[in-house]
Amino acid sequence: MKKIIFTLPIIGFLLFLACSKDNFNSFEYWDEQVIEKTEELTTLLQSVPCTNIEEFEIIQQPYYTYYLVHSSLKSQFEKLKQELDHLQDERYKAAEREGKIRYEALDFIMPIPNPPVGKICDNGKPKLRFAHDLSLEEVNVELPKRYKELQEFYKDITCDNPNDWQSHFLRTGCCMEAIAVHKTIRSAEMIEKIQLYNHLTERKLSLEKTSCQGDCPNSARPVQCRDGKPYIEVYKS
Repeated sequence: MKKIIFTLPIIGFLLFLACSKDNFNSFEYWDEQVIEKTEELTTLLQSVPCTNIEEFEIIQQPYYTYYLVHSSLKSQFEKLKQELDHLQDERYKAAEREGKIRYEALDFIMPIPNPPVGKICDNGKPKLRFAHDLSLEEVNVELPKRYKELQEFYKDITCDNPNDWQSHFLRTGCCMEAIAVHKTIRSAEMIEKIQLYNHLTERKLSLEKTSCQGDCPNSARPVQCRDGKPYIEVYKS
């Protein structure tokens, strides 16, 4: 019994050393682990041939990452994604320790939302389609639908307190117009839709080879409530 009691602290200490060892791995080490796990996840998601795109669900993860997941792969996907999240967290902590948080790590801290426009089967593989994948004709079809969706998004929400709202910019051609986003009601969803519209507009300008001069309003005043609706005045500063 004494031997068992004596060895238990040693085992605990060895386990502690094994666990704490991860805390000293470099950013490059964790970056390689993230890349490998990402490749493993990609291989899994493409392992089911795509014949009916409706069998694949668009699943959004934190920081605006989107995956196409077949219904039969959900449990495996969730397991691998949890492992990937852990590795990314360790990479972030290593970057912080090494003073790289403002450089290499910055790109994966606060990404700009780039929501997919839709999903297709491409050569037997599931594929997300983004604004940059669309033709000019497709963009021209999407823009009016997306604009109407944005204008009607908060149609049932009354503006009583302007402090409940914040200003965002919607790109309509070369210039911007302001659009209000509620701070607590479906705000992340609304911001995604705004970013998608902006990406579509940028794609249109690129395909048309439009050269913008930048002589547009570039600032917005705080949100006001007018007749129960949010109103934002824009101006050139």
